[in-house]
Amino acid sequence: MTLPPTVPRRPSQLPPPRQDHYLNLPGANVMATKAVAETEARISKAIKHTAMICINGHVGLGKTFAVHTVLRRRAPDTTLRLRFRNGPNMSEIRGALWRALALPGEPSQSVDPCDQQIKEALDAEPRILLLDEVQWLGKTALEYFRTLWGDDKQRAAIIFVGSGNTRQKILNSPALHSRILDWYQFSPLTPGEVRTTIPAYHPIWAGADPDLILYTDDIAGHGSFRNWARITLHLHDALEENADLALSKDLIRWVLSRLDPTTRHIPPHR
Repeated sequence: MTLPPTVPRRPSQLPPPRQDHYLNLPGANVMATKAVAETEARISKAIKHTAMICINGHVGLGKTFAVHTVLRRRAPDTTLRLRFRNGPNMSEIRGALWRALALPGEPSQSVDPCDQQIKEALDAEPRILLLDEVQWLGKTALEYFRTLWGDDKQRAAIIFVGSGNTRQKILNSPALHSRILDWYQFSPLTPGEVRTTIPAYHPIWAGADPDLILYTDDIAGHGSFRNWARITLHLHDALEENADLALSKDLIRWVLSRLDPTTRHIPPHR
């Protein structure tokens, strides 16, 4: 009996999990927060229905982290990851898609043949388009992805992820907005979530006084995973370099002195 040839596994376009943590914070754990669960529910629906969804919210709250975590479980080999910066033009966007789809050669300079090949590649097998930093995309680009998704048939599930004015940009494209199946807006961790999440987030905080954790959040954490990662990285280096140190309010105050003062909340003197 002749066995069929093994189909080689396509390399994932998602980054290694360690890169999701701010500056590859050593020892950081993936947290099963409510936001991750809500993100997973929406991505699962997008994959099931080949739909478009939007994940938005302020910077540093863990949007990209959550999306990557879910897609590594759900679609590690079929996700095409596109991340944009500084208002890319349509030639750059088509080129990024061409490379993500691993199409041969260089994209045609003529728009119609190029788009036809991209659509045919998307039609060939199920795909998920992950579009990160959507706030950098203009209306023409957003409409382009709507046409790729299609009206007569849905070529690929599309996940829009962005901060800033992402939601408003999609609202300003009514044809796209009317086709978004589901939305989720990230919010900062509540004080209750901070108390339960941060001790498990990193060994430095395991067993820490809850009041010290809340103090740190009030002053500089603000319910943002990126802020907490920055604080924890400073602590990690300090504790690693000086074995006599221990987690304390004095050490937290030293860390706060290393942060941008405009991001710190200084409580009034009583």
